[in-house]
Amino acid sequence: MKINYGIISTAAIGKRFIGAVRANGGSVTAAASRSLDRARAFCQENNIEKAYGSYEELYQDPEITAVYITTINREHFHEMIQALSYGKHVLCEKPFTLTRLQAKEIFQLAKEKGLFVMEMQKSLFLPVTDLIKTYIDSGMLGKLHQVNMSASFQSPKASWMHEKDQGGVVYGSASYTFEYLDYLLEPADVIVQALGTRGKTGVQDSVSLNIKMDDVLISSRISMRGPAESFAVFYFEKGFIKTNEYWKADRCEIHSGKCVELIERTVDFEMKYEAAHAEACIRQGLSESPVMTAERTLRCCGLVDQIVESLNWQ
Repeated sequence: MKINYGIISTAAIGKRFIGAVRANGGSVTAAASRSLDRARAFCQENNIEKAYGSYEELYQDPEITAVYITTINREHFHEMIQALSYGKHVLCEKPFTLTRLQAKEIFQLAKEKGLFVMEMQKSLFLPVTDLIKTYIDSGMLGKLHQVNMSASFQSPKASWMHEKDQGGVVYGSASYTFEYLDYLLEPADVIVQALGTRGKTGVQDSVSLNIKMDDVLISSRISMRGPAESFAVFYFEKGFIKTNEYWKADRCEIHSGKCVELIERTVDFEMKYEAAHAEACIRQGLSESPVMTAERTLRCCGLVDQIVESLNWQ
């Protein structure tokens, strides 16, 4: 069974997904934009056979098996509905949807249609992430008791990232924090408190999260007010593990007593692991990923809903 991918939108992240699919030996055969000229330029740059001047034209292509959706955040829900309605498997960039209710509707429709749908959350599939999880689950450094995380970047140029209803750091990046931790810790109970600041447009431009997952305390800072060190540090009873840019980490430091071990897992396309997983799921006829499950996406969408509501009162 050959799986042909179509790319929905010509956003820059699509190029990395194309590289990941091809690194796994897969096939990307079409891309669509609302501008045919942009679609043609994107296809020429990325050696893609077919360019479409509308998303619907790509959905109607019988040779396309699955689509990768990388539109602006507020359009994710509508485009997933459209793609599923045309019988395409769906891989959608985070944030999956802007609300838990929207996400629930998507998973229900996919199940009814017998199609696969998954939120693309690359951090869960990285070899470094799996190494950290092994240390957490095995107790090799004792029990995990605290996590400190930071993700910071320059204020984005894209205007939609400064719109209150879809932009900012909560919609854009909180899913990284929650879904990464949910995978690593598999908590039964989660408590979240949030403080934030807003930019000139009213968009949430920084947020500080205090999280308790079972008996592990977590501090997570996300900001688009300027660059700073981005990292995650996991504190155990007998040492700690640090990784930079945890959402795409290719290395980590394991500190045990007086010993420091550097582990490297370098690849050209960090998205190749999630892409390979998604394709394997499609080939197996699954409707959802056993790793990036519907339940995990729904649970974390619910936490984002909670944060958005609490910050609206500040």
